[in-house]
Amino acid sequence: MPDRKISATRMTIAYVIGVAMTALLFLAAYFLLDNIIIEQRSSAQRVHVVEQQRALSQRIALLSTDLYVGDTSTSEALQNAVSEMERLQDTLSGKADPAARQLTAAEHELYFGGNAPLDAEVRSFLDDTRRFMAATTMSAGDAAYKALQHHSRDLLLPALDRAAALFAGQADARIAQARLAQQVLLALLLIVLALEALLIFRPLITKIRLYNAHLYEMATLDPLTGLANRRQFDEYANREFRLARRTAKPLSMAICDIDQFQQINDKHGRAVGDAVLRRFGELAARILRDTDIISRVGGEEFALALPVMNLHGAMIIAEKLRRGIADDRSDNLPPFTICVGVAVSEHGDKNMDALLQRADSALQMAKSEGQNRISCLNRPMTEKPTPSDAVPQDS
Repeated sequence: MPDRKISATRMTIAYVIGVAMTALLFLAAYFLLDNIIIEQRSSAQRVHVVEQQRALSQRIALLSTDLYVGDTSTSEALQNAVSEMERLQDTLSGKADPAARQLTAAEHELYFGGNAPLDAEVRSFLDDTRRFMAATTMSAGDAAYKALQHHSRDLLLPALDRAAALFAGQADARIAQARLAQQVLLALLLIVLALEALLIFRPLITKIRLYNAHLYEMATLDPLTGLANRRQFDEYANREFRLARRTAKPLSMAICDIDQFQQINDKHGRAVGDAVLRRFGELAARILRDTDIISRVGGEEFALALPVMNLHGAMIIAEKLRRGIADDRSDNLPPFTICVGVAVSEHGDKNMDALLQRADSALQMAKSEGQNRISCLNRPMTEKPTPSDAVPQDS
């Protein structure tokens, strides 16, 4: 029977908890990955903006040089570059939209703290450029030009390099944190899967295996005696019959019937009758070989298949069985006897049923002679058996 100690309700609850934990871990991994993507995109955008500022500062320096030497066609391009760099600076420093992105402590220190804050450097550079563009005298324009070139070469480029390094370092730190979180999630997921396998799937497989074994027993065994039922006997006997025909080896069949079984039931009750049936199965199993099979095919009728057994050997087995039953004195059981009919396969047998019919006819012949007898019949069913075919055994 299946193991009742394995509670289906507890297994279901454990399975739901395991699935829920696995789902939570997968959701955590999903949101972690989504956060990494957002952070990396934000870091990449900031680094890209800083690189744009570097390029714009160089472009402003070059355009201002062209304007300084008298090329007035660069004035509009210089103004556009100044406006674009200022817009990028407002975005990076959070001035454009303070609610859009809060500066970290390190970013705030870079842009607004210390002796040379980056925000001040950028805006001072842009102011110098505007003064240069608005200069009306040679001396004012010369001073503004030298100031913006000094800012671009000596002050602004190193500050922008520090900004790029800061953003890249922050991105690397976030990646390291995300990798650590990923490893923790992976470890938790593996632990959960191991616990599910140990506490859920292993008991579940055990329960399924036990139920499968129970179903197989129900399908192949007689519930009262534990012997093979008619279905299993037919499968086994048909297989052995085909093997006997292919190998030209004998196959013997025996049909057993408990004498006066109805009287045992009437006199002692059905419970005693059931015990008699079980006792017969126990005694028969002791006598038969491992390759033999015995089946309960009717109320008190049993069939035996004896592979590679000739008629003489089958009669010996039948006699041992008859004598063992007759001599048995089990406690709390009335004495009982059996009749046995034996037949062996012949060349003309086309199927197992012909062999079983001969064994059943031999049984009927033994019963017609009395009780506690064995008989053999090994001739076609169309021929009427003669008394010489019976082998009576007096009790």
